[in-house]
Amino acid sequence: MATIDTLNYISRQLNIYLGLFMFIFGLIGSCWNILIFRHYSLRLSSYCTYILILSIASLIQLLFNLSDRIIDQGFGIHWTIYNIAWCKLRYYIAQCTSLIALSCLVYSSIDRFFSTCHQIKWRRLNSVYIAKQICLFTILFWMIITIPTLIYIKPIQLTTDHCVCQSSSLIWSKIIIYFFNLCCYGIFPWVFMSLFGFLTWKNTRQIRNHRVGVISTMNLTRMARFDDQLASMLFLQIIICIISSIPFCIQNIYYCLTQTISTNLYRQAQENLFFQIAYLIFYFNYISTFYSNYLSSNIFRHVSKEVLMNLCKKREDVSREITMINHQENNHKQLDKRRYNIFTI
Repeated sequence: MATIDTLNYISRQLNIYLGLFMFIFGLIGSCWNILIFRHYSLRLSSYCTYILILSIASLIQLLFNLSDRIIDQGFGIHWTIYNIAWCKLRYYIAQCTSLIALSCLVYSSIDRFFSTCHQIKWRRLNSVYIAKQICLFTILFWMIITIPTLIYIKPIQLTTDHCVCQSSSLIWSKIIIYFFNLCCYGIFPWVFMSLFGFLTWKNTRQIRNHRVGVISTMNLTRMARFDDQLASMLFLQIIICIISSIPFCIQNIYYCLTQTISTNLYRQAQENLFFQIAYLIFYFNYISTFYSNYLSSNIFRHVSKEVLMNLCKKREDVSREITMINHQENNHKQLDKRRYNIFTI
């Protein structure tokens, strides 16, 4: 049976090696995502607007939260807990960006549903202008909602040799555990993404029949291919989000049920190991977007390669002619005048 020192050693090594691996690949994926979704040809897509904000929030989350976890839990350098200003700022930024990233992921699933609806009143919601307004509102909303973090989070001395950065308010601690950690990071994203993902899949299967006879066979093939790949990108990200959030939510439920129970040092070491694993797995929400898109879409693979070539060659437009059909409606057009914009990357 593993000893206390062995369990603590495993926890530290996981944060060092797995944490560094996730940090490096997360930075690469987030930066690459930002470059891709800032491309001029993707700015007309509301879905890409949500993914762009998600990538920026994920990048900030990795820089402020995962890096600090590696330094603190992996290398044992507890410099954060001795600086009250950094303790507050780090927790506030990490909480805001994580909520913004998950919100944008939910919005992207809702956006795909609107884009596949037959009614024009729903398709009109699928616009870049509305997406930007929603993202701005979401950023301001979470920045205001999490202001108590700046007030109550501070370094707290638990024992003579153990100091942690946590909330000094019992009420705010309960809100963080039950509302943010359990609902906002788990239940709400699961429900909304699963619901709208299913509705999108259902609409995608039906929409091809309505397109027959309206556009040419060649354009129909491109459109169906583009829809399928967007759906694949979304569905894979939903699966990753749900799987990566399950251990984190289980850990929070377990903590709620056992926080009043006294445990020995060995039990604490076991719980700490599971806690570290659950937190590291949860970070797949922030590092997997680029890689899931890359695996599920050959259009995305082609765009990412072209963006990389453009970056390396320092050219503004080195793209080859590949067409993607943006079936986003113009809000000021009538139904009988709508058309599909073919843009070149």
